[in-house]
Amino acid sequence: MKSLDFRVRKLHVNTDADRRLSKRQPSRIYVNEEALIELTGSKDGGRPVCVERVSSNPEEPPSRHEATLWKAPERLDKTATQMYDAFRDACGFKIGETVRITSIGGTLPDAEQVVLEQLPGQDGTEPESLAPDEIPGWEFFLAGRLSQVEHVYAGLVFKNLFLRGPERSWVVASVNGRATGNARYLDKKTVVRVATSGPGAVQSTGMAGGKLEVTGIRGLDEPISRLNDLLACFTDGFQVGRKPAYRGIVIHGGHGTGKTMLLDQIAATGWGTVFRIHFKDKLADIQETFQRAQMQQPSIVLLDQLERLIDKDRNNRAAVILALCEALDSLSAHAATTGELPQVVVIATCLDYTTDVPEELKDPGRFTCEIYLPLPDVEGRKEILASLGLAVHPDHEQELLRHLSERTHAYNGKDLCRLVHEAELIGRVRYRKELKSSSSTPNRLLTPPPGEGEEDEPAPAISSPAATKPLYLLPSDYHTALRLIRPSAMHDINLKPPPIRWDDIGGQETVKTSLRRAVRLSTEPPEVLSRYFDRPPKGFLLYGPPGCSKTMAAQAMATESGLNFFAVKGAELLNMYVGESERAVRRLFRRAREVAPSMIFFDEIDSIAGQRAGFGHGGGHSSSSSSGGSHHGVNVLTTLLNEMDGFETLHGVVVLAATNRPQALDPALLRPGRFDELIYVSPPDEAARKAIFQKVAAARKSWHPDVDIDKLARETEGYSGAEIKGICAAAGVAAYDRYIAGGEPLVTMEDLERAVRNQKRQITKEMIRGFEEWEKQFRKF
Repeated sequence: MKSLDFRVRKLHVNTDADRRLSKRQPSRIYVNEEALIELTGSKDGGRPVCVERVSSNPEEPPSRHEATLWKAPERLDKTATQMYDAFRDACGFKIGETVRITSIGGTLPDAEQVVLEQLPGQDGTEPESLAPDEIPGWEFFLAGRLSQVEHVYAGLVFKNLFLRGPERSWVVASVNGRATGNARYLDKKTVVRVATSGPGAVQSTGMAGGKLEVTGIRGLDEPISRLNDLLACFTDGFQVGRKPAYRGIVIHGGHGTGKTMLLDQIAATGWGTVFRIHFKDKLADIQETFQRAQMQQPSIVLLDQLERLIDKDRNNRAAVILALCEALDSLSAHAATTGELPQVVVIATCLDYTTDVPEELKDPGRFTCEIYLPLPDVEGRKEILASLGLAVHPDHEQELLRHLSERTHAYNGKDLCRLVHEAELIGRVRYRKELKSSSSTPNRLLTPPPGEGEEDEPAPAISSPAATKPLYLLPSDYHTALRLIRPSAMHDINLKPPPIRWDDIGGQETVKTSLRRAVRLSTEPPEVLSRYFDRPPKGFLLYGPPGCSKTMAAQAMATESGLNFFAVKGAELLNMYVGESERAVRRLFRRAREVAPSMIFFDEIDSIAGQRAGFGHGGGHSSSSSSGGSHHGVNVLTTLLNEMDGFETLHGVVVLAATNRPQALDPALLRPGRFDELIYVSPPDEAARKAIFQKVAAARKSWHPDVDIDKLARETEGYSGAEIKGICAAAGVAAYDRYIAGGEPLVTMEDLERAVRNQKRQITKEMIRGFEEWEKQFRKF
């Protein structure tokens, strides 16, 4: 925005037309045509500007007011400006004083609300307070006086007005919530309010029309308290330390946790002018918004979805980040220079402060205050559900609140709202079906409570205009909705495992026992675990030859336990852009914490957790690995190590990983506190191989009765479970070809034995010996 400095000159009002104009538009200020064009880019007058005192004395109080700029009616030097005496007195400007005029841009806004407060008497005495029944009369009377003014500004005075009782003088305290405001008054549309000290009256702060505080939100007590503490720094006037420190605020949390709702609540306080920056805004619009916010203090700048505003795909991302840094630095410089915080509150939202906010925006004086909105806990969910209002009979409400709050792990506020709405729809549909299928009175739980309706008449249909009283839903309506509404926290990275159960895996009893114990450890109360562990094991590594049910064991564990299941293949992470892999790991762990009890499963973990150069299990050096030769892979490994370190103190989350190459893993990952338990998944023994053949035979029902499963189990020693299933599939192909040719349709023993002879064993003795040697070597540490 363009600014120029001027000397204040006397404006002579000589004609009746001039006097009428000074009353209708008292906030006019004048400069010559050249200065007008330079400031506004146009010869047309009436553009909004901000005028403020320029002083070399830091102790002199600042004076800033909004006005409209016009071409001077008489010859005027380019360095001079003129304004009406009343406006100049309200601003505290003196003839000959230097002022700075800054173009705000846009057009003069409409006055939505004007707040007036009484002036002290001529002798300085406080005015007599208004009685509550006097306030409406004065507001009506003052609205009549304001209707004669086209442009109303903060500081406009009405002296010696008489309605009832003593004469009173009034001053416009704020326009649209700003103590510097200037706007177009609209008769019968602009709301006029009187600020008094009486109960229930409008309170004028001298700066804005409302209190900068968020209230009335249930289920977020701790974040709201933290937010209000930060907002109070801009309003309470307290200053601790030698200089005030400006801080931008970032509210972060998962989808649906209430970030946008909080921004709307802050905007609704009425404390100052609200400016919103959208992620699609152009760079020039972003810069102009901050400039206008500084000119129209007090103000609030809201940036929803900061991560989208500075998305990596945005061509001018660096320029946008620089513009945000410069805007925040300007506010910090104001605080350092004047010793007071500027009345500009900047609040942004994003999904994750750590990963979404660039480091340069976290420097002191920028976005240094973060407020995390977690998913609500049991009590928080209960409060949210209670605030939404469950339409059930009062006798059932508390029990239903308890049940739903305990069953809605990982649900955010938006999910709970969807749950309630879905239950209402289910109840409506069910009730209409009951009315159609029976002429008798429906279930009394659907009807108004006794005393509110006629006992001997059916309740009116929900769609009927006569149904003025709400009908009760059944608790079962909410239970049905709970099965339909899934938590949004699980929508994007949750992998629903196939419905595999422990019985689907032949043998491997030791593996099953260890994993069942892991599930129990993740769900035990902390007070129980503390009796047995200083730090309960959280990480479990499945290792062994390929095809031996490591992945199936993880899927069965997720299915049987009911834990929220997160799964990722290591190779998929390394295929992402540089930096995105680390972000994905951090977000994965954060999401798992939020929706505990949960399980994270890393398949093929050796691809992201290979040994770094210079580290080997035997104390020697390892020159490379699948990820060790890549700086990108090292960063992912470091992120994983850091996350698992922080994971130790958490409850309710299990980390499970699988690998065919444990010897390739970095030693740091295998120390206590990360993967605490190493579980060897061996090739199936004879009993397990027999169980696999029996399961396939029972599922397909196409095997000949003469098939000898015991013999097949003996002949397939050393084969993996996957290879045994391959043998069964090959035998099935042979039987199908014979069936097509008109021969025997069942799978015969000969088909299976031929498939065994043709199936090459991938698990060698050397491979098994390698696992044994690795385990012995590892046990030395």
